[in-house]
Amino acid sequence: MRKIIYWALLPVLFLLAFNIQATAQTTPQGQVVLTVDIADSDYIFLQSNPIDITVNLANVTGTAANGKLVVKLFTDDHKPLKADSLLVSLPANESRQYSFGLDKPAPGFYRYNVQFYSDNTLLMDKKFNVGVEPEKISSPIDAKADFKAFWDNSLKELAMVAPQYELTLIPEQSQLDYNTYLVKMCSFGNEPIQGYYTQPKREGKHPVIVEYMGYGSQPYFPNQHWDGFARFVLSIRGQALNQPGNRFGTWITYGLDSKEDYYYRGAFLDVVRALDFVCSRPEIDGDKIGVRGGSQGGALSFVAASLDQRVKAAAPEIPFLSDYRDYFAITHWPREDFERYIAGNNLPQSEWERIYNLLSYFDVKNLAQWITSPVLMGIGVQDDVCPPHTNFAVYNQVKSEKQWLAYPQNGHNTGFEHYGIVMQFFKDKLNVK
Repeated sequence: MRKIIYWALLPVLFLLAFNIQATAQTTPQGQVVLTVDIADSDYIFLQSNPIDITVNLANVTGTAANGKLVVKLFTDDHKPLKADSLLVSLPANESRQYSFGLDKPAPGFYRYNVQFYSDNTLLMDKKFNVGVEPEKISSPIDAKADFKAFWDNSLKELAMVAPQYELTLIPEQSQLDYNTYLVKMCSFGNEPIQGYYTQPKREGKHPVIVEYMGYGSQPYFPNQHWDGFARFVLSIRGQALNQPGNRFGTWITYGLDSKEDYYYRGAFLDVVRALDFVCSRPEIDGDKIGVRGGSQGGALSFVAASLDQRVKAAAPEIPFLSDYRDYFAITHWPREDFERYIAGNNLPQSEWERIYNLLSYFDVKNLAQWITSPVLMGIGVQDDVCPPHTNFAVYNQVKSEKQWLAYPQNGHNTGFEHYGIVMQFFKDKLNVK
């Protein structure tokens, strides 16, 4: 589905238009101001439109300014695609505009590097990403023949583990509209995991938002002010609340010898155990469960909606753990952790193929085909941690109702304004008044 625009977003669009100008760069001598305008407000070009940018150079002094403008365009994985350069002569106190672009670009994301030189000295260097028809990005499912059986059997094994829920009230975090509890429970492999749960002080059955955390995030408490939802923030095994007892080393490379022992098998099942917990609570309406999170939490939101149809709405942001082959070609981390694993174990480079085969069982794009709930995804177009290409690799496999929203100036975040949009999404999809 096409990107969405809520009326609440209109102030945001104004700020974005301002920020495009606010990112202007000036030469050290203060002679030339450089700004770039992108023809599409969220930097995402649709309907086979050409990429179209305008570089603005303004001479703000009383004397002429000369230099060279260089505009380079790269593919998402840093391959040179196009380069333009021209000599520029700016009369005193005058401006010039120069248009650049690419006709008939293939679907995907692209990197611009706009530079201004004077006497062969680089004075200004502006980099940014743009996207083209991201819903047409090709990143096919590469799940193995036993993929579904693997996860069906894993879920059955989880169900055999008694959760043994243990709740401890945290009085200092229970002064407002919720009672806040530290929750301890057992997950797959009898692994102890923890989370923070806020129980509404109001009577009745309540919808709930289960939140999954980013990779290596520090623990934090859920919202304390009444907003219509109970909350549960999960710490998956070895991370956040569970990190003092972490036995999983560098999580993403733990257990790479077999898919049965790989870290994210247990971690993905922790995600389902969190749903078991909220459904065990008498004050929770089990038909109104939403999931959300950013980065690793975005991936785990996709996982929850894929593995468990008790999820009725999912709002992943800047999702991690998707499309590993392309992911590792685009950015250096987490590829570096796998390179260290191979080097540290004196493994041949051919080991990469076995690793990619294993990771296919945990690639969220392969799981996303099972989602039945509505999905709202938020991305940062300038994200070099979980690049937009990988965000859409999983999003494009979702067959249920779905929407996306791109924040053109954001990197590995969606900004505060996205939170309000997510909350309205949950209220709409979970029928919360």
